[in-house]
Amino acid sequence: MRNLKRRQNQFRRAAIGVAAIAAWSSAASAGGFDIHEQSTVFLGSASAGSAAGGSLGSMFWNPAATAQFPGLNSESSYTLILPYANVDITNSPLGPGSNGSSGNIGIDAATSASYGAYQLGKDVWVGIALNSPFGLASKPENTSYSGSYLGVTSKLITMNANPTIAYRIAPGITIGAGVQIEWAQTKLQFRDSPVSIAQFGGNDWAFGGTAGITLEPRQGTTIGLGYRSQMTHDLEGSFAGLLTGGNGVPGVVSITLPDIVTLSARQVVTPTTRLLGTIEWTNWSVFKNLPLSLPGGNQLSVPANWHDGWFFSVGGEYDYSPLLTLRSGVAYELSPIQDASERLVQVPDNNRVWLSIGGSYKWSDSITLDAGYSHIFVEDGGFSQSTPLLNGIPTGPTFTGNTHASIDLFSVGVRTKW
Repeated sequence: MRNLKRRQNQFRRAAIGVAAIAAWSSAASAGGFDIHEQSTVFLGSASAGSAAGGSLGSMFWNPAATAQFPGLNSESSYTLILPYANVDITNSPLGPGSNGSSGNIGIDAATSASYGAYQLGKDVWVGIALNSPFGLASKPENTSYSGSYLGVTSKLITMNANPTIAYRIAPGITIGAGVQIEWAQTKLQFRDSPVSIAQFGGNDWAFGGTAGITLEPRQGTTIGLGYRSQMTHDLEGSFAGLLTGGNGVPGVVSITLPDIVTLSARQVVTPTTRLLGTIEWTNWSVFKNLPLSLPGGNQLSVPANWHDGWFFSVGGEYDYSPLLTLRSGVAYELSPIQDASERLVQVPDNNRVWLSIGGSYKWSDSITLDAGYSHIFVEDGGFSQSTPLLNGIPTGPTFTGNTHASIDLFSVGVRTKW
């Protein structure tokens, strides 16, 4: 009985600690504006093996990974995102001399992710994950460049709590499920005259689910399959601009965030070496446009018409010593943006290559320290975009140009067995 009470107290303290470092982020580093860096361990392998366990952070991709370790365990990761993106206007309808560059539109940001899991019985585990699954932050250094009629400040922040439960139904087969509780906040700006900027700000709650399975068909082989459901946020807030005479009026921005399916494998090659792999599908085709509904039945919208995104990665881990593990990985990501008309100046995305390295040091029997670094090469892309549509009709002419982008990610983390 004393043992049970002690473990319950440990779980309460761990849960409070995990909640105290709830995840937040405002910068996307993956295709579209989803955030891949949910674990320092898997950042170091370019997300290879992410749904197949090895770290508690695998819970983000596959809730069945809640059941990896006996007793009470926690993990926290902290990542610095250093993005660079530049928009060059090559053909502006505003006339001669109005072409120009945005300067860097990327905003440096930090994100964190935290996990806790507790073994309730021989075959049952419960856990919680706190993450920022999606995020975006962009603002041009040159806020008066002609592209500011398409977008100035754009921000999306999400905070997601994901309670999970996992059950080992037979040796080598574990299933898991969870609930997503997500809060989102956005701020959107675009220039509507040479001397004024229109602005919307709003927030909303949404709910979804997660599900997954982990299979171990033989000793040393682990396969994980995980699913995160799509969620729709109707962000209620206030809009002000020339359209409203400069006065704030109620408005709603609706955005559907995509489902994600992740398939990963983890294969022991030697007692000190493991090969890792991941294939991930993201249902970005649900993101058709970004509509802002205003009083009187008016609607401002920005067309997107994105396609499904795909992510492929391979990597490996090597135990250099009983205390030090090294890892690396490479990934190729197919962007949901496949045409210049789909590329937004706020999201200058294109196909990407990830190069990643990382390592873990076993500080003690109960504490392991992690570190990881990734550089993301983003292909240059063209764009052709009009000013926001009012009730389906462009409010202004079309701008064309080119985008250039790259991202650096630095991450540290700690894993604890209580």
